[in-house]
Amino acid sequence: MIEYSAQHFDDLCRDDSVRAEIGAIEEKRRKAVRRFWLLLVGSIVLGLVVLVSLAGAEWVVSGLVLGVLVIVVGIVAGVRPLTAAKEELKHPVLEALARRGGMEYLPSGFDPPVFPSAGRILFGGISSHSFTDLFHGTDSEGKRFAVYEGTLTRRQGKNTVTVFTGQLYAFQRRSPSGGETAIVPDKGIFNFFKPSGMERVKFDTDPAFEKKFEVYASQPAAASLLVGSDVRSELLQLREGGRVFAYVGAEDVLVAIWGKNRFEPGSMFRARSGQERVKLMFDDVCAAMGVLRRLKSVLD
Repeated sequence: MIEYSAQHFDDLCRDDSVRAEIGAIEEKRRKAVRRFWLLLVGSIVLGLVVLVSLAGAEWVVSGLVLGVLVIVVGIVAGVRPLTAAKEELKHPVLEALARRGGMEYLPSGFDPPVFPSAGRILFGGISSHSFTDLFHGTDSEGKRFAVYEGTLTRRQGKNTVTVFTGQLYAFQRRSPSGGETAIVPDKGIFNFFKPSGMERVKFDTDPAFEKKFEVYASQPAAASLLVGSDVRSELLQLREGGRVFAYVGAEDVLVAIWGKNRFEPGSMFRARSGQERVKLMFDDVCAAMGVLRRLKSVLD
């Protein structure tokens, strides 16, 4: 896997498709922001007119519902140009950056690597999920690797709960082995729930790790060796940035780290130079590749 440098950033900004968007993004942003505020103010005024008109006819509830609907439609219509302006810079930048790193970038509509086999073990039942911003490729030994973002939700009665949102790191192991191991955040008094077919593996000699994580495995003895001091230390360090989930299968690894949305060019409501927006995305990709290298070094 490539380790990006300052030269890669300079080359990225000189890429034909990126350079054109760097020069155009601020004007696109200003136009989109103006349209957003015009549509928002217009929809609020129209919504109030609808509310007052129907309230005068003693249809207060209908007026309130329709008034709110008008405002929501206005907001949605206003956000679309902002989203389009953002993606017109974001996608060429991430595609060019992935290409220079020997990877492929897909913004959406992909099958999430390793998640089908790891998702239920790590997160239990999921009502819905969405995945974006996939970077994937193969290393010098031909082993697959990927980084992408995901949001997982679960229905609890009438409410929807976010089970996970953040970055997912997947890779193919160099040394396949039997069994499956799951490392999840400590569940406190609910730690009697365990994945089907797995047993709890404790690390009493590492109280800091035991306080933050629970380990379950289909082959406990093998998991005790797999989750060595270097693995535990790395997971504890990553835990400082958010909750961490890890799955190690016979051939593949998936590590999910809770965190904010990455690989974005920054808020479209704030004025920034195009190059500054490119640097935000470049830094996020560099950081993600760094995390992936660290995980491969201890779990491969």
